[in-house]
Amino acid sequence: MQSIDDILGQIRLPERSYQLCVRPDLQAQWEQAEAELEAAQRGDSGSLAGVSAAAKAAAKRVQQIEAEMAEHTVPITLRALTHKAWSDLIAAHPPREDSDDGLWNAETFSRALLAACAVDPEMSVEQATSLVDRLPLGQWNGLQAMLFDLNASGVDLPKSRRAFEILRNSRKK
Repeated sequence: MQSIDDILGQIRLPERSYQLCVRPDLQAQWEQAEAELEAAQRGDSGSLAGVSAAAKAAAKRVQQIEAEMAEHTVPITLRALTHKAWSDLIAAHPPREDSDDGLWNAETFSRALLAACAVDPEMSVEQATSLVDRLPLGQWNGLQAMLFDLNASGVDLPKSRRAFEILRNSRKK
């Protein structure tokens, strides 16, 4: 049996990677290209020749935009806080007296949480605030959701059914 000191020495905090697209303006181009692809496919539906040149060109355009968006997507590695660090962060951002914030200051806590959890790249609260101020609300909401889930969820031991099936089926041959 391991001692508690052995166990404590093994503990690692959970991490997740948030994929931040710095060119979300390309989404509109992708949606237009996808609509053009759908229209081209509808035009091909009665064709015996298969896929038309227009559908192939539209499909290539969709993939070009997807590749461009992927090129403009950067990972931000986030690491959960320890219970003490979480409590200390809440204490450092108490709710405003004149608001209905709840447990912490809704204006400052999430930005400080981002700075505290960001490990690659590391960022200060000022840098986290600058990042948040440049994001559209939807991206910030997604990033916040990941931050809160990372810090509030438990850890389940994963079991991949897909991996199990592939390896089981490969042994039968």
